[in-house]
Amino acid sequence: MDQSEKKEMKWIYEEIVGRIPPFSLVSYQFSILLQLLFLLIIGLILGLIFNLRSISLFYGSLGILVAVLWSLLILQLGPTLRKFRAPLSKDENELLERYKGILFHSNHYEAIPGLAIFIPFMLYLFYYARGLLEYWLGKEPNIVLLIFVGLLIWDICYRMGLGIWTSVLALWRSLCLKKLAEKRTELEHTPYTELKYLRRLDINNVLFGIISLLLLPILQEDQFLTMIIILFILFVTMTSMISAFIVGKVPWLPPDIYNLVRESSFAYVGTSYKGIPHATPVVYVFDGQSIFFNTSKEAKKLKTMRKNRKVAFLIDKRDMSNIYENKAVLFTGEAKIYGIMDIPLRTFKMLSALHLFIKKYPEYTKKYSTSELPKAWQLTPIIARILVEVIPSRIIYWRGAKQISVPV
Repeated sequence: MDQSEKKEMKWIYEEIVGRIPPFSLVSYQFSILLQLLFLLIIGLILGLIFNLRSISLFYGSLGILVAVLWSLLILQLGPTLRKFRAPLSKDENELLERYKGILFHSNHYEAIPGLAIFIPFMLYLFYYARGLLEYWLGKEPNIVLLIFVGLLIWDICYRMGLGIWTSVLALWRSLCLKKLAEKRTELEHTPYTELKYLRRLDINNVLFGIISLLLLPILQEDQFLTMIIILFILFVTMTSMISAFIVGKVPWLPPDIYNLVRESSFAYVGTSYKGIPHATPVVYVFDGQSIFFNTSKEAKKLKTMRKNRKVAFLIDKRDMSNIYENKAVLFTGEAKIYGIMDIPLRTFKMLSALHLFIKKYPEYTKKYSTSELPKAWQLTPIIARILVEVIPSRIIYWRGAKQISVPV
């Protein structure tokens, strides 16, 4: 995919709207808000002209709101993927380029799921659910009103199709990426930030499914359509959650560094405040994605990190008989300090880190959990010991006498 193609990662709806003034004169985000305002004004005017009930105006406004919220989520795909850096693995790079190529294909295959939803829905609405149409618009609605509602239904169906399209492709991408990651050698990997971008897009799709709950009040008079919407919500939400989970399991470190971090037992954490450096040895655990270490509430490094979150985290493996077998990796980045406020949202991650500490250092955790030691040394989470996560922004790897900078 060349540079010109990367700039044109748009779907057919955005291409059409992008050519119509005044939407073409503003950015995507503002054009969406402008569309919302435009549709709301037209809907309210038509509602007043044809004397629609207040509940009908409410349902129409709710439908427009859902379409716009979906658009705000979906339109993050293009800009996010445009800034995506190529993985340092030929196979993974080809996979992600293929994923982007299918997602934003020049033939606009993304419109097919929307049409597959729109056509059966309209046939069902006019031939089998006349009561629902009458509930929305009253008896014998004007043709202008029907055209406006038809356009609004197409907008919603098109974006429902996009939700299915993006979530299915995301799951396929994540499964393939996980499989390719298992075949990596040496320094092949997909950078940390790029995996975070993919996971964030999957979380957006989960929100896409949750927002769809707002459609239930509009269709509550028809049990069949209500069931279809619930199935749609479950499909998009579950598919996207599974995709996000799989991406979360893809290693962001190359095999050489991954093995060094996983197998080593000790590290050094460096902090600094007002030009005064501080370094101390620590034990740590690695869950495949994040590096964690514990520190006492009274430790100087914790007090320093609260004032300056930037840290250096060094892990090394030494061979005194052959210096060319020495390996080391330096992570520089920020420290995420876990506190009481993190318990509700990050309980699973904190418990997982605790389990890894117990498994990796059984004697250490057994000794430091006794009440015989000073309280500051005991392993009581939050109360005596604080969990810290290292969030890297740069990685430098030494293998023998060679220094290698690894993109994060």
